[in-house]
This record gives sequence, C-alpha cells and structure tokens, in this order.
Amino acid sequence: MRANLFLKITVLLFTIISITLLLYGLSYRKDVGVITEQIKTSDLNHLDFFTKQMDNNVNQLAGLAYTLQRDPTIREYEHIQDLQHLIDPNKTTLTVLEKLALQTSSSTWENQINIYNIQKREALSSDASVVFEESLLKKPLAKGWNYDPSMKMNSSDNGFRLLLADPVDFAETPELSNMIIEVRFPVSNLQKMIGEYQYYGDTFLYHPKLGLIKNQNLDTNLAIGIMNNLQNIQAEQQFSTTVYLQGKQYLVSMIRSTSLGWYMIHYSPLEQILHPIRTSRVSFITASFVLLALSTLFSLIMFRQVQRPIGILLRAVNKMKEGYWSTRIRTKANNEFSILNQGFNEMAQKVQELIECVYLEQLRAKDAYLKQLQAQINPHFLYNCLNFMKSKARVGDTASVEAMALNLGEYYRYITRMDHSLTTIGQEIKLVENYLSIQNLRKQRIDYSINITDALLTEPIPKLLIQPIVENSIIHGIEKKLGGGRIMIYGETKVDMMIISVEDNGAGMDPRQMDELYAVLDGPIREDGGCGLWNVQQRLKHHYGGLSGLLIEPSELGGVKVTLRIQKKGMNHVTNTTR
Repeated sequence: MRANLFLKITVLLFTIISITLLLYGLSYRKDVGVITEQIKTSDLNHLDFFTKQMDNNVNQLAGLAYTLQRDPTIREYEHIQDLQHLIDPNKTTLTVLEKLALQTSSSTWENQINIYNIQKREALSSDASVVFEESLLKKPLAKGWNYDPSMKMNSSDNGFRLLLADPVDFAETPELSNMIIEVRFPVSNLQKMIGEYQYYGDTFLYHPKLGLIKNQNLDTNLAIGIMNNLQNIQAEQQFSTTVYLQGKQYLVSMIRSTSLGWYMIHYSPLEQILHPIRTSRVSFITASFVLLALSTLFSLIMFRQVQRPIGILLRAVNKMKEGYWSTRIRTKANNEFSILNQGFNEMAQKVQELIECVYLEQLRAKDAYLKQLQAQINPHFLYNCLNFMKSKARVGDTASVEAMALNLGEYYRYITRMDHSLTTIGQEIKLVENYLSIQNLRKQRIDYSINITDALLTEPIPKLLIQPIVENSIIHGIEKKLGGGRIMIYGETKVDMMIISVEDNGAGMDPRQMDELYAVLDGPIREDGGCGLWNVQQRLKHHYGGLSGLLIEPSELGGVKVTLRIQKKGMNHVTNTTR
C-alpha cells in the first residue's frame, strides 16, 4: 500500500533528526574518549606521585636499619661478649638504646627498631616491651618488607617488618648470625596517608594474597568488586582502565609500590566526572525529540480528519479477517465516516450472529459424538466374560470367578462413567491392566509389560484412548497367531509431545494393509461408527489438533506397533464437554 502523506512527512522528519543525532553521537563519543584518556593520564600521574611519597617514607625507614648495621656502637654490642674486657657493657647497651630512640624519632612515621643479639638471646628496642623472638631463628629471613597481620604495635594489630641479618650472608640461616636488626611500622601510617590523599574518589592498597589496606571511609564491597573485575593484576606495574560495576562506570588507576610490593589503587566514578558533558548531551537529545514530537503533532493535526478514520476502519476489517467477529468501531466523529462506521458495525453484527449459530451447533454435534464414542460397550465381550464366570462357577473355581468379577466391575465402572470425559494416563493404564487381566483369565496366553514414566501418569487425556489399541492388538494380532502373546506398553515425554506406544507379537501387517488402514483412519464418518483405531484417531484430532494422531509401523516383536502422538501445546484446548 502506498505510503500516505502523513507517514512520508513523519519519516522525513525522523530521518533528519536521526542523522543529526547520529553525527552528534559520533562527536560526543570522540570527545568523551579524549577526555577520558586525559583523565586517566592525570589520575595515573597523581597516583604515581603519591605512591613515590609512600615509597620514600618506607625507604627512609629501611635506611635507618642499614645505618644502624654499620654503626660502630652497634657493632660493639654485636660482639659485646667477646669485647667485655675492652668496653663497658652497660654503657654500650645504654648508648645503643639512645641511638635506637634517636633513629625512631627521626622519621615522621610511627616505627619501631629492634636489635636481636643472637649470642646473648637479648633484644634491644625503642619499645621496652619487646622481648627476644626465638621464632626468628627457625626459618630464613624474608627479603625486603614483609606484611605481618599478627604483629602488634601500639594500637595496630598488623604492620610491615624488615629483617636484616649480620653478617648478611646468614639471612638463610639466621641462627648462625650474630645479630638481627628489625624495623617495624604499623599499617596506621599507610591508612593515615591514604586518608590525607585529597583527590576525587577513594584510594587503597591491595595485595592479591593478603587483601586490602584502607581508610575507614572506603566502601569495602565496592573495592573488592573492582579488584574482581581487574584481570592479570600481577602482570602490570601500572595501568589505568575503566570498570563497570553495579550499573556504574569507574575509572581505576593502579601502580605497584617498589618498596612494599603492594598495589596502590585509586578509583573514581567516571559518571560524575563526565556529568557536565552528559547533561549537555541529554539536553540536546531532549530538544531533538521535542522538535520531532512537535513536528509529528503538526502533521497529525493536518491529516487526522481523514487518515485516522481510514486507519480505524482498516484495522477493524483486518481483525474481522483474523476471526475477531466481535470487532466494532466506536468513534465520536460527526462526519461522513460515521455513516460508514455504522454500516460496518451492522454488517459485523450480522456476521457474528451467523457464525456463532454455526459454531454452537458444531459444538453440540461434537459433544454428542464424543459421548457416543466414550459410551461404546462391546456386548460380545461382556457375554464372553459372563460365560467364563458361569463355566468356572460350575467347576468350583471361585478364585477365577472372583478375579473376573472384580476386574470386570472395575472395567465397566470406568467406561460407563459419564460425569467427566477427561481422565489421567495413570487411570487409563489401570483400565488397560483390568482389561488384560480379564483377557488373561479367558485365554491364559498373554504376557504383557507396562512402563510409563511417572511424569506422564498425571497428564490429563480423554477416556478410552489406550484401551481400544490394546484390544485391537489382541483381536487382530495375537488371536490370529498360535502360541503365546506378548504386549508391551510404554510411554515418555519428548519436548512438546507425549508418546505412548503399544507393541505386540501378533500376526502383523504388510505395507499394503498398513496403507489401507491409514486410509480408513483419515476417512469420513462411517455409518457403523468406525473401528476402534478410527475412533481414537478422530478424538485425538478433535482434542489436540492436526499434529496429533496415530503412527502405525511394524514392531520388533514381530507384530504391529501403534503409537499415540499427543501434542502438548494443544492440551490447553482440552475441555470437559460432559459437565
């Protein structure tokens, strides 16, 4: 259908504004990329400067240890037992303590310096509470600064320590050295420094194995989430990237400390940094859409007097074509189209009345037909069973008479109930078992097995779908063949289909007979009511649609295999027509 003028104008306006938005979007994307890269560079430079300040303080503390290691007085204390006749031990010890206090106070960071004399098992420290640690001699000394979460120092429960053996060659076997110099500082120094770092966002230290060092204001969950999003953290010395977390975008910069080996990480919400630019973008887009809306409204006002009534009429006609016979046009317009709409409504009313009459008549006919199918009772089957009971009663076989009476009663109570046309597969299988028990009492040569999945037993189906197939297997298969009979019944669910199969080892059918049977199954209603398989086929088509039905093929047992294919998506349309 040719596009109307209103649609042409709307498409033209939309195209113009779309091109404008596309060009603006490309420009905006490029500007945001440039600004983001500049922010990354600036953020990384600030973080690099801050990390170097921290490393300088840490290296200053390390320098105290190396200075003390070369100090003459410290060297005298190291060999104090060998030099007792040349020096005053008490004076030397006091001098060492004074130097330790002096070195400790020379740093702006809180720290502690300890000297362990291996020969004397004695410890001198800037903190009087320090005692000699035997555990230091049991394993090699760690190289560089080592994080100790169990270290207690003033108000902190963790910190970093640097251990130097003298001579240095005995770092691997500290028990053979003369002296160990230790420098400690608590993580509170780092936390205080991080807290004073005045830059937009938050900063923390991170180690892949040891965790976080942060200030009190840091959002721990957010920091952990950011670290989980970073890949190959140990492969880079420094980098800056963006991370999406909890619906937000964060700019993350990371630099590895050369002194501690930890990563100094700073993150800031990129959304807030770019907020002014994005606010401008939103304003531009809003203005563009407002312009498009106003233009569309202008076009709509110009053509709605003709275009809208025609559109309503076309939609109503299409709905009628789709089968929505109750479609009516409701308009308040007082023009020429109102006469056309009124005529359409009158026509639709008459069409609906005619179709509803035909539909109701079809439902009544289908309901009566299904009841007739369900109520079918084979009188010869009943006569044979009664004659069996008479014969067994005459010879005094009361057990067979009782078994036949029970199974026959259950069988006819099930098929003669007309209160509901629906049952479950489990109940239908119970009927089949009653029927097979009756046949076995009479013929005593039928062996059967039933294997239905539990999920399938509760599925609803119309009554008497499976029993006629089993009856057909016995009458037209097993009875026409000498020897024992074998029947297998099994079922399962496959995607949107329920599959129930009945196999026998009866006389079987050749391809020509199967073709003739298929022609009968799909044929019209017969005056005699049709065979059992024909009834099942027609009821499957009525209830579940054209994709459901019977599949007949040769059985591996030697007879015939009949399969009920029930489409599950059609089961929503199964109704109880006998209520």
